[in-house]
Amino acid sequence: PVPRESYKKLSSGVVYADLRPGKGDPVVQAGSRVNLQWVLRRSNGYFVDSSEVQNSVPFIFTVGDGKAIYGIDEGVLGMKEGGVRRILIPPPLAYVQGLEDGKPGPLPAGYGPRQQMRRIQSVRKDVPGEYVFLEVQLTRLR
Repeated sequence: PVPRESYKKLSSGVVYADLRPGKGDPVVQAGSRVNLQWVLRRSNGYFVDSSEVQNSVPFIFTVGDGKAIYGIDEGVLGMKEGGVRRILIPPPLAYVQGLEDGKPGPLPAGYGPRQQMRRIQSVRKDVPGEYVFLEVQLTRLR
């Protein structure tokens, strides 16, 4: 378990904790192009999907370009290559634009995982303490 004092809360409501710090000088900032391996869970820790299940294809985006859900855009700032971070994203900063192909990601694949996230975004979005739980590993930073 990650100690409670390791978590940092941003003004938006996104909460994160570094599980393993990365190495090197460059850190993720707005405009950085990043590759992420990811695991998506519900707030109770229940596994939903991961990049490993999707043939280990990383989620690649430029921070701030709108290709990532807002909570990921904000949650990866300051990471270094090789780092692993747990990011807890309130539903209003997660899949608000939907879960169809082409929407901001990382997107779960298949009907079941997408339905689980749709339920959080619709039915459970106002439940206190509800969030989308992503663990990400920064595998490449450009």
